[in-house]
Amino acid sequence: MNHERAPGSTQASCATLDCRVLLFDADGVDRVVTLDRQQLDALSGNKLAWVDARVEDNEQLEALLTPLGIDVAPVQRLLDRTNGPLFSQQAWFGARAIAPVWNDDHLHCTGIPWLLLVGPNVVMTLHKDAIGFLDNVAAHEDPASQVGQLVADSFAVALLDRMLTAWFDALDDFEDRVDRLEVEILKPKVRRAHLPELRKLRRAAAKFRRMLSSHRDLFDALARPDFRPDQDVKVEKQFRAIAMRYERAMDAVENARDLVVGSYELLSTRLSQRTNDTMRLLTFVTVMLGTLAVIAGVLGMNFHAGLFETGSTGFWTTVAAMAVFVVVAIVLARLRDWWK
Repeated sequence: MNHERAPGSTQASCATLDCRVLLFDADGVDRVVTLDRQQLDALSGNKLAWVDARVEDNEQLEALLTPLGIDVAPVQRLLDRTNGPLFSQQAWFGARAIAPVWNDDHLHCTGIPWLLLVGPNVVMTLHKDAIGFLDNVAAHEDPASQVGQLVADSFAVALLDRMLTAWFDALDDFEDRVDRLEVEILKPKVRRAHLPELRKLRRAAAKFRRMLSSHRDLFDALARPDFRPDQDVKVEKQFRAIAMRYERAMDAVENARDLVVGSYELLSTRLSQRTNDTMRLLTFVTVMLGTLAVIAGVLGMNFHAGLFETGSTGFWTTVAAMAVFVVVAIVLARLRDWWK
C-alpha cells in the first residue's frame, strides 16, 4: 500500500505507539496514512479509516484519542471489566471483546481483550497484544477494494464477524486435539495416563465457555432495536446476523464440552474393557489350573492301577496328556474368542 504523510498531533501519537491507520478509499486506492482530527472529520461517504493501535496504559490511550477529539472517559470505563461491555455516546459507540488464542502444546486457552470504537467514517481497534485476525485483515486487504463504501458500523460488524471466525478456528483446533486423543484411547493398549490430558481439555473447554459467554451482553445489545436506531434497516440486519452467529459459536462451545465428556466416557469404557479382558484371562487360567489339580488329585488317590507300575514312562505320559489338554483348551478358547 502507498503511504501518505499528513501533519497533525495524531501523527506524533502514532509515532510513539504501535499504530497503523488504513484509509479505505472507494474512489481511489486503499493506503496506509497518518491522520489528524481535521482529516477524520473531513472523510467523505466513500472513505473509511481504520485505526489499529496497541495501547499499554491510560496515558497512551489519552495520547491517541485526545487529538482526535474522542472523549477518553467512557473508553477508560470500558476497560474496567466490572462495567458493561458496550457504551454509546452521540455518534460514537464502543465495545469490549476478547480474541481467543489456543495453545495446542499446553492444552491451554487464553484471551486477548480488545476495544472496538466506532464513529462517523472511522473504526478504531485498541489492544495491548497482537491479535491474529486483525493482523490478517490488515495484511490481506486488497488496495483496490471497495470497503470504503461501507459505513463504519458495517465494518465494525465485519471485524466482530472475523473475531467469531477466530473463535470457530480455535474450537476446531480444540476438537482436533480431542479427536487425536480418542484415537490414542482406541489403541489396543489403553493407559490411565490419558486422564491428565482429559483434565486439561476439560479445563480448557470451561475457559472457552467462560470467555465466549462474557460477550452475551454485547451481542444481545447489538441485536436490540434501540441500539443505533438512526441506522438504516440494512445495518440493523447486519447487527442481528452477527448476534445469531454468536449464538452458533456458543453452541460450538457447548459441543466442545460434550466432546470432552464423551472422551472421558470412552476412556472409562476402554479401561473397563481392559479389566474385563484381564478377568476373563484370569478366569480361564484358574479353570485350567483347577482342572489340572483335579487330574493330579485323582492320580494321587490310594488305589492300585497299572499306570503306577510303568514308572517314569507313566509319569511323563501323564504330564504330556496334561500339556495336550492345556494346548487344546487354549486353541479352543482362542477360536471361540474367550480371551485375547
